[in-house]
Amino acid sequence: MSEDKRYRECMAEITAALRKYDMAGAVTVVSKERAMFNYIFPSWSCIKATETEIRFKAKREDYPSVEAQQQAVESSVHIILQMRDIAAQTFAFCEGIEEKLKESFDIHHKSFADFDPELPQ
Repeated sequence: MSEDKRYRECMAEITAALRKYDMAGAVTVVSKERAMFNYIFPSWSCIKATETEIRFKAKREDYPSVEAQQQAVESSVHIILQMRDIAAQTFAFCEGIEEKLKESFDIHHKSFADFDPELPQ
C-alpha cells in the first residue's frame, strides 16, 4: 500500500470514529513524507467545516427555543476553546522539543505558510 493511501485511510478512520460518536476533533496525521489535518464537528454544534473555512451558524430560527439555541452556542464555544487550548499546549510542547533538538542537530523546517500537506516535503 502506498504511503499516500495509508495516511488518507488513517484520517478517514479517525474521522469516521469521531462521526460515529458524534464528537469534535482537530486531527493531524503525519506519515514519513506527508501530513494532513482535518477539523470534525459534531451534529450538536453550530460549527460546520468546509473545504476553505469554518463557519459558526446559530440563527434563532434553526432552534426550537432560545434555551436550545443558547445550549448549542455554549457547547460550540466549548469545542473551539478546547481546541485552542490543546493546540496551544501542543505548540508549546513541540516548541520545547525543537529547542532541545536544535542544541544537537541542524534543523530545517518549512513553516505552515509554505507547507502544502498534500505534497511530499
